[in-house]
Amino acid sequence: MSQNNLSNRIQHTLRSAPWRRQSQLAAIIALALIVAIIIGALYLAQVTTISTTGRQNEELRAYRDRLVRENEQLRAEIAELRSVPRLLRRAQEMGFTYAGSEEIEYLIVAGYMPQQPASVAPLQAQEAPLPVYDETFSGWLEQQWAELVAQFEAWARASRSPAAQTGE
Repeated sequence: MSQNNLSNRIQHTLRSAPWRRQSQLAAIIALALIVAIIIGALYLAQVTTISTTGRQNEELRAYRDRLVRENEQLRAEIAELRSVPRLLRRAQEMGFTYAGSEEIEYLIVAGYMPQQPASVAPLQAQEAPLPVYDETFSGWLEQQWAELVAQFEAWARASRSPAAQTGE
C-alpha cells in the first residue's frame, strides 16, 4: 500500500503544479545552451591561438629565408672580392706591377744563416701525470675497512704493551 500511496502522491503533485515540468525542461535547455556556448568559446579561443601561432611561424620562416638569401649574397660578394683576378687588377690600380727577374734584388744580411734548423722555444717541465681515477665504491669500502682494522690492531697492541699495563 505504501507503493500505491507514493505513486498517488507523485501524480497529485504533478497534476497540481504542471508548470514545474515546464520550468525544469526550460532549465535543462538553458543549461545545455550555456554549456554549448562555453565549449564553442573555448574552441574559438584555441583556434585563434593556433591560427596566430601558425601565422607567426610563417613570418619567422620567411624572415629566416630572407636572412639565408642575404648571407648567401654576402658570401658571393666576399668570394668575388677575394678572387685572384680582382686582386691583381686592384694591385695594378694601386701602381704595383709584375716583377721580372731583373727587377728582383736579393739582400745579403750579415750573420743570417738561411739553412739553420728551426728553433723551438723550450717547453716547460712537464708535471707528473695525474693518476687515473679508477676507484670503485667496493674498493673504497675495502680500504676503509682495512684502515679501521689496522687502527684497532694498533690500539690492541698498545693496550697489551707492558708500559700501558703499569700506567707509565
